Amino acid sequence: MSPFEFSRVALLCLLTFLSPLLLADEDDTRRLLNKIDRSVSERERAHLPAVDPAEKDASLITIEGQTYNVQNTLADLGPAIYVALNLQQWDKVRQFIERYRQLPGHEAALIHMAQGLLARHERNYRVAIGELRLALALQPGFLRAKLELARMLLEDSQSAEARVLFDEVAIAGIPEAVLPVLEGYRGVLRERRRWHGTLAVGVGYNSNINQGNGMTTRTEVCFFFECFEYSRRMPRPIASSSLVYDLAAERRFQLQGNHHLLVRGLSYGNYYDKHSEDAPETWYDENTSVLYAGYNYLSALHDVSLTPLFENYYSDHHTKYQASGLRGEWKYSLTERLRLSVPVQYKRFRFQGEQREYFDDFDERMLGGSMSYLLGRQTMVYGGAAYTRRSQDQDSASNREYMTNLGIYHMFDMGVSLNLTVLYRATRYDEPDYFLGGLREDKQQIYIVSLGVPRFALGGVVPNLYIKRTDNDSSIDWAYQYRQTEIALKFEKSF
Repeated sequence: MSPFEFSRVALLCLLTFLSPLLLADEDDTRRLLNKIDRSVSERERAHLPAVDPAEKDASLITIEGQTYNVQNTLADLGPAIYVALNLQQWDKVRQFIERYRQLPGHEAALIHMAQGLLARHERNYRVAIGELRLALALQPGFLRAKLELARMLLEDSQSAEARVLFDEVAIAGIPEAVLPVLEGYRGVLRERRRWHGTLAVGVGYNSNINQGNGMTTRTEVCFFFECFEYSRRMPRPIASSSLVYDLAAERRFQLQGNHHLLVRGLSYGNYYDKHSEDAPETWYDENTSVLYAGYNYLSALHDVSLTPLFENYYSDHHTKYQASGLRGEWKYSLTERLRLSVPVQYKRFRFQGEQREYFDDFDERMLGGSMSYLLGRQTMVYGGAAYTRRSQDQDSASNREYMTNLGIYHMFDMGVSLNLTVLYRATRYDEPDYFLGGLREDKQQIYIVSLGVPRFALGGVVPNLYIKRTDNDSSIDWAYQYRQTEIALKFEKSF
């Protein structure tokens, strides 16, 4: 075999084993999915007042605000139950209910409403909604019970029934102090019937768009009785400015009760002004688009989705691969502050066009877990871990990936938001590839800083500074080791 023929074979082999570098950035996909969740929650909370007069202001019932000894009579215990409910004195509510139910002539509807609000406080929405339905069945004109039931159905994402009840309350002549609260709830319902998401466009800089390292290695290769020196030089890092963009959108269509159709779409990418110096026909512009559509069960505590997905990855002016699969995710609100999430995903990658000459289709399976905790109204910490298995025809190209991440989000009083994320990823391949230099093991560290400035928003467009640093070390350093810094100034609009 001549040196020229050997170099040609080496190039084809190298392209095959460098295939993981052509995949979309799953970190960006995960970031945009999390951004949708946070955006929807923030928009819904914006419609609700910080203090609900119906809960905090005892003057909304006729007791003249007097502190008095509650006698064991209907005239005393009935109003006392309302006071304790409005002030959220739940121990008193329990005491008063037990005394009140013993009295002849008590209102059973009031007892059921109070027990429903107690169950809501204890985060038992099934019991809470059931108790309030009983209260209305006993007393259909019980306006307070109807308002509380509508609110619980809203919190439990049973929006259609909640809308009907809020409309009935609105025309029933409620106290003026409760009108802003009622309008806030109806605003949340209007938000749920719309598409939500974010659109960001900006300019950026990438220090290494080709993930090159410029390493040169020399090896003596022998065939039979002939030996020659083989020199291998990897591409140098190419720095480039770019146009950056991302779009994330979702909508839930309620089917019945807690059952929904969930549709989500993501699209993100970069358009660089530089291309390969060694191969001028090679461009590094890229776009990843993902569509999810499927079933979603959403309640006050649980969010369960099962959505088929389709992914398209475009780079170098053509589609390089398409992937289809299935994503499942369970999110659970353990407390008002602590939320857990368990995602699982399967994808089948199919390379397109000329890529099929060099890359084999393969399967990817992922299982993860994450949590987020609210330290206060303005601060959240989060973290998680994921295991990913990629199975290819060649064992030397199959791998297992272990990822962990930790982050914090804080909104400062000055109108500036800061999001810091640290990610560590370890990838180990099944079998050595002796042509490339042995068993490949990669260790990757990623640091991400995102600084938003809502106080400088113009027309709802918020400037956002995004910085990402990637350090990738590999046991086969000449081929896979690289350093990369990405900086982008984006202008983001939520809708």
